[in-house]
Amino acid sequence: MKNLRAILSPALLILLGAAGAAAQEPRPSESPPPPLPAQTIEFPAFESLTLDNGLRVIFLDHGTQPVSSLRLYVPGGTAADPPDRAGVASMTATVLTRGTERRSAEEISATIEGVGGSLSASASRDFFSVSAVTLVDHAELGFQLLGETVLQATFPQSEVELARRQTLSSLQAQRGQPQAVASRHFARAVYGTDHPYGVRPTPGTVQEIQREELMAYRDAILRPEGALLVVAGRLGRERAEALVREHLGGWQGRPEAATEPPPPGEAEETRVHLVHRPGATQSVVLVGHLGIQAGNPDAFPLLVMNRILGGGADSRLFRILREERGWTYGSFSELNRPAQRGTFAAVAEVRTEVTDSTVVELLTQMRRLQEEPVPQEELDAARNYLAGSFPLGLETADQVGGQVASTLLLELPLEDLTGYPDQIRSVTSEEVQRVAREYLHPDRTTVVVVGDGTQLLAPLEALGLGSVEIMDVDGELLPREELVGEREPASWDATLLEEGVRRYELFIQGNPMGNAEYRLERQGDAWVATTTITSMAGSQETVLRFGAEDFLPHSIRQDQGQGPVRISVALDVVDGRLMGDVELPPQMGGDREYDQVMPPGTLLPGMDEFALAVAPLEAGARFTIPYLDVVQGSTTTLEARVEGEEEITVSAGTYQTWRVQVTGGEAGLTLFLRRDAPHILIRQEFGGQPLRLDLSGLAPLP
Repeated sequence: MKNLRAILSPALLILLGAAGAAAQEPRPSESPPPPLPAQTIEFPAFESLTLDNGLRVIFLDHGTQPVSSLRLYVPGGTAADPPDRAGVASMTATVLTRGTERRSAEEISATIEGVGGSLSASASRDFFSVSAVTLVDHAELGFQLLGETVLQATFPQSEVELARRQTLSSLQAQRGQPQAVASRHFARAVYGTDHPYGVRPTPGTVQEIQREELMAYRDAILRPEGALLVVAGRLGRERAEALVREHLGGWQGRPEAATEPPPPGEAEETRVHLVHRPGATQSVVLVGHLGIQAGNPDAFPLLVMNRILGGGADSRLFRILREERGWTYGSFSELNRPAQRGTFAAVAEVRTEVTDSTVVELLTQMRRLQEEPVPQEELDAARNYLAGSFPLGLETADQVGGQVASTLLLELPLEDLTGYPDQIRSVTSEEVQRVAREYLHPDRTTVVVVGDGTQLLAPLEALGLGSVEIMDVDGELLPREELVGEREPASWDATLLEEGVRRYELFIQGNPMGNAEYRLERQGDAWVATTTITSMAGSQETVLRFGAEDFLPHSIRQDQGQGPVRISVALDVVDGRLMGDVELPPQMGGDREYDQVMPPGTLLPGMDEFALAVAPLEAGARFTIPYLDVVQGSTTTLEARVEGEEEITVSAGTYQTWRVQVTGGEAGLTLFLRRDAPHILIRQEFGGQPLRLDLSGLAPLP
């Protein structure tokens, strides 16, 4: 919201350094330099052994840097999450290194950072890993901490709650990231909710996860039998083996047998999923379907095919959609091959008005690979890039270890790794066309479009690809009527507002960084809302006037800035017309003059907060709020959804609040509004930003 954003508008977030950098200007196309002659690559040698407890160990004495890298992998990952507890694997990884029987989280951090090392755990789709990296002189400490983490992790409750908050914050940030939204919906559409690849964490599943479930997950998968440890660096085989046996030789147990998920079903026709993101001026288009899994014999021709289609800045999608059409800053395709069946996808982020054309172009380029042989020059460029870039992944022992681990964990032949350049260079144009015909399915694909559904529904339906399923960013189905037809402007009862002064504290990464004051006063037939924000990074002052009974917008005056960068807004609504000036820095589009019709029901920036203050909030309620985007110079919409009640404690006291998720515009917000009307703002969290706004005091007008 432009000033529910709240008390912080996006412009001030830019000045605070919290918003993302502006999109770069397109670079001129450049011809790549001619490839260097092919060189013979000798894959680094490595040794292996299996301990009595079943732990496989790979020793790599490679590289010139005095670094010891330990990476332990076990089968599991997020695919092993309990069906109704998506997020367990990732939270287990977060908490695993935050306390053992010997050391607290703070002691672990101080110990490893004191020697310039790192200790971490992570959960990918199919595997769970723990790693410790130190200088060779401190290798024993790395082994010691890795062993402690694996064998003695205690999962302190305080760290579980911290991980929960971090996970929820990350999920909220993803709601405001169109490509993340598209990826989530694509996975669910392709795999279904009965397959672990199709299920992602939600705030609901994360809220329910208990400490005992993290420990149970650890106990189920973190066992030596079937695990793989890669020891990389200039340690020497004898010393490395002795340290492995000392710190992991006593590790015992075998993992619980994994349940094989049902295979995902093949699509029989093209399906279109429109994810409504109100107010978006761009769309993310994702076109794809099921692909291959590890071990497929056509992997190398498919790698070359994907490179030609969308695997780099010289690929067809990038060249056509960006350089020839000017629709996007970049477009790419991806073909993955995980332990189970993977996916193929082509992706582009484009302007709303060319969304339907982009869908057509992505499908056209898939068909082109099936119908036309790849020219020799294009084939050579793709093969040379893939084969030539392979040595760049072998420069350090850690990189080599990662390559070996991936190959062994996916049960691929080592020849796929050691002979990679030769396998790539042997791919022919005929093979590329054959695999395109066999593995690309443009006539039965899944199309996911994330953008403003009110602008996209009709063009997507006109393509005739199939019925269009409409949903919100959380995957809840929306009726078609929500996106089409004329809507009656919402009615907001301004008489429910109350005069007074509210004060807030601004926190950045948990540290107090500024203050804000809201003053609402009745002056004749108008409410006058005055906002003043001061922080170490900038300031903002806003005076907003709107009808005291009819809630109609009257005017807004706003000044904000940091140093020499200033933003000024002076707009009035007179007889249904918006008139005035907006002064913006060049990176935000420069100055604007307004003299245009103000669409009925459209609010001025900042009025959205007062609309929610008088709205009939209840669990599950949804509200659509049209407002003026002074940066874009257009009307956009926000969607507010009441998720439920939550008790919130701030410095002003403890309040029963409604938790409200807001989407639309640039990013998502989480608002905590007082349960009793008027629903004043108690706390605001900014999706994707380490910012929080807390109520610090209430007072009557002086």
